[in-house]
Amino acid sequence: MVTVTTSSTSSSASLNGLSTGIDTTALINAIMAQKGTGVARLKAQQTLNTQKTSALISLRTQLGVLNTSIAVLHDRFNSRLVTSTDSNNTNVTASANGNASGSYDLNVNTVATKGRLSASLDASGYTTNLSVANPSDSSSSFVFSGTTPAKFAVQGTDGTVYQVTLDAGSNTLNALRDKINAVAGGSVTATVVNTGKGPKPYQLVLTAKVSGTGSTAGKVTIADITNMQSDGTAGAAVNTLGIGAGGSTDGLAKNITGGLASTLSGVATDANFTLNGINLTRASNVITDAVDGMTFTLKQGGQTGTTTLSVALDTGGTTTALQDFITKYNQLMKDYKVASTATKNADGSIAQAPLSSDTNTRALMANLRATLVGTSAGLPSGSTYKTLASLGVTTQADGTLYLNTYTFQQAMTGAIANVQSLFNFSGTSTNQYVTVKSGDSQTTTGSVDFSITKDGSGVLWGTLTQNAVTTDPIKISNGILVGTGAYAGLNLSVTDTGTGTLSLTRGAGQAVSDLLSTFTGTNGSIATTLNTITTQNVSLATQIVQGQATLDREAKALKQKFAQMEAIVGQMKVTSSSLFGA
Repeated sequence: MVTVTTSSTSSSASLNGLSTGIDTTALINAIMAQKGTGVARLKAQQTLNTQKTSALISLRTQLGVLNTSIAVLHDRFNSRLVTSTDSNNTNVTASANGNASGSYDLNVNTVATKGRLSASLDASGYTTNLSVANPSDSSSSFVFSGTTPAKFAVQGTDGTVYQVTLDAGSNTLNALRDKINAVAGGSVTATVVNTGKGPKPYQLVLTAKVSGTGSTAGKVTIADITNMQSDGTAGAAVNTLGIGAGGSTDGLAKNITGGLASTLSGVATDANFTLNGINLTRASNVITDAVDGMTFTLKQGGQTGTTTLSVALDTGGTTTALQDFITKYNQLMKDYKVASTATKNADGSIAQAPLSSDTNTRALMANLRATLVGTSAGLPSGSTYKTLASLGVTTQADGTLYLNTYTFQQAMTGAIANVQSLFNFSGTSTNQYVTVKSGDSQTTTGSVDFSITKDGSGVLWGTLTQNAVTTDPIKISNGILVGTGAYAGLNLSVTDTGTGTLSLTRGAGQAVSDLLSTFTGTNGSIATTLNTITTQNVSLATQIVQGQATLDREAKALKQKFAQMEAIVGQMKVTSSSLFGA
């Protein structure tokens, strides 16, 4: 209803109906209410749009959360539990993914260490070189003396040699540290440590960036190359750190000769261990290439016994992840029902729900249900499990899902690869030299024939064939064939020539994730709808302002007319009274 207000006391008095006996204010309000139905409809649409915006944003958030839960479920299918006889994880820990299975016996002889160079100590434990009284003092704790700047060469266990130069303005141990880190930071780390002992407690420590013996037999070296002048003459600078004079066989491109090098405990070691009876050596304590799908972390050497590591399916974690997805899906269904179902007001009129007329979200929810209960695309005809229902995920009367955990876990222990294919994009190959690494929402599914050949230069090429249509030859780089066109997103690992057939499957979980991405992305239908609503509300706001201005003018005109009528009727009454009184 349009409410009429007056702008002055006099006009308010003139509209009180005392002269005519008519409630002119109520009459004006009734007239304006009738005229204001158009503006009222615009405001109602604006309010509904605001509610729809809120509902769509909430829906998009829930869809994003649901998609995240699918990603967690994918990871759980690919994770494995590792149990160890090393209950305190003293010597080794391990993790595994879906490529690993079985049991592994491991014994750690030595762990990998980093090469390190630090000061030598005398019998009293005081430093004899690489040390100063004050690391920032260039007057009494300088690094070199003489008129010529001092040059030093540094080499880490990676074999690379770097040169640093100190001049009179940087003649301190801290400056040497900083110069080394700036120039040779990729190979070594230089630090200054306060031992708290003796007249020169501050010592320089050089530590290799990576563990393992590298190309220097595990040694880190620093040499004074000040005397290595281009004309063959000796330089005037003398280092005060006890760093021996040295050089290089190739002008700082190869190993340093002379100088100070790591000794005893400062020499790096490689990790040495036995795995299922085979002796192995690695530069790092994190071993990722010994067993496909396994990562071993060596923690302590000198192991006297053997650690047995057993790999098993993470059935509990996967079940929890699937139940979490179902819980989020069910909540989504309930909230969507509320947001899309019209209700009745107290007066019997219909209260339209924010999403009741949104065909895009209605289509999304219908597709989401159909995708979850349908057969996954590309499944081989002989698959043991073809729908989520066969795994214990069933639809209840109200449209929500229910998980029978016993049925699901039984299926996992019986045919994990088939179960996983109902949730992830997966593929198998009939040729041992070709394996499916990944695929995405664009990748075709079903049976695909392939042929891998090698040209005269030894380069591998592959072709893919489906429904009698063969691709142009695809160059295989670094052992990976990357599909295009209908095979976009497909990555195959290829190690040799041959032919065979791929079976590509897009599981229901992957299909749902692909579907949700089309709705929740920055260019998805929800974002498009929200942009449309924003544009529409801007237009509505303009129309409402213009419409209200028109109504205000009409209301003002009516008030003036009724005020005039009241005045005329009042005057007539006064005149009549005068006549009759006469």
